[in-house]
Amino acid sequence: MLTETTSLTDPLLYSRGDPHAVWRRLRRESPVSWHEYGDHGGYWAVTTHGAGLEVLTDWERFTSTKGIFLRPNFKDPYPGAGKMMALSDPPRHDMLRKAIMGLFTVRAVAAMEERTREVVRGALRTVVETGSCDFVKDIAARIPLAVSAELLSLSMDDVEMLAKVTTEAAENSTDIDGIEAQLAHFEILRHYSEIIEVKRREPGRDLVSALVGAQARGLDITDEEIVLTCDNVIVAANETTRQAVGAGMLALLESPAQWAALRAGDVRLKTAAEEFLRWTAPVTHILRTAQHDTVLDGVRIAAGDAVTVWLPSLNRDEAVFDEPDRFLLDRTPNHHVAFGGGGHFCIGANLARLTIKVMLDELARLPAEIEIGGRPERIASHILGGLTSLPLTFRPH
Repeated sequence: MLTETTSLTDPLLYSRGDPHAVWRRLRRESPVSWHEYGDHGGYWAVTTHGAGLEVLTDWERFTSTKGIFLRPNFKDPYPGAGKMMALSDPPRHDMLRKAIMGLFTVRAVAAMEERTREVVRGALRTVVETGSCDFVKDIAARIPLAVSAELLSLSMDDVEMLAKVTTEAAENSTDIDGIEAQLAHFEILRHYSEIIEVKRREPGRDLVSALVGAQARGLDITDEEIVLTCDNVIVAANETTRQAVGAGMLALLESPAQWAALRAGDVRLKTAAEEFLRWTAPVTHILRTAQHDTVLDGVRIAAGDAVTVWLPSLNRDEAVFDEPDRFLLDRTPNHHVAFGGGGHFCIGANLARLTIKVMLDELARLPAEIEIGGRPERIASHILGGLTSLPLTFRPH
């Protein structure tokens, strides 16, 4: 029996239970609460919007260099700590981010809309012709990398393989030292190691070219660190969009009035995409470590303590969102934190938003009725939120 006192790191809470009931109780009774975590001490759980953003935006108090997720050995040094963009603080983080930011601006991403629409439309056409699909595996898992292949220094031949291994790397992130996680990351690292020299000779407008170009201009980054940064970006880029699209589709089909409003053109696509992100919150928690003794929302936190921010809880904070447990495609304002906050705000946010917006537009135009064709399966993870399976059936008009 799963109860509201179930551990936040219990995978069954996410695959079979109701984590929102747990977070709701914590927001009400103990917004910054201490939780034991096996033989490795414990951590603070932050569940309210204001306190969560305080942690995410103040790197001088809460560092990213000790790890960004809870895992069995989270007190041990994290691979890539201080080197990967996600595992560094300013000034290094800002230096790395600046080197690749030009690829992810609103203007740069807008130029990818035609390619995005082509990929989404083709994928949906195929499943409508087939009559059924697993939306997570056949659509949500394939689209992000197919859309951003050139940007992420991938050939189309690489997309299928890398989509599979990035999913494996993300789903095994709770045990980064485990064999499955290591093998998945090894394939990603091998891919990027092999193309560094190619991009030095023949640079393009892509991730590796941007990093080796910045390196040539004096950026303090080794080839190993370039590869680690690419590993970080590709896993994050694929998984965030995949989970938002998959879980958002389920929410849409379970909300007939919202689905009807979308198909009738009664909601703005941009606004609807933001509610997809608020509702799904693909990253379940983010870890920071206290740099020194501090106080957060009246609670004393010691130097070295692990502090976790639970993004889905922030996205349903009653103090910020009206009717937070309702899925409303016309929700405004929508101050969700699905992309995190502060300097580590997701660099791929613009691309994720474009992909979701185009997906919603194409779904609304689709000449078919869509129904849930089997039992959706949720991810058993306190790192990623979303689905592993969503069977759908399609009946062409």
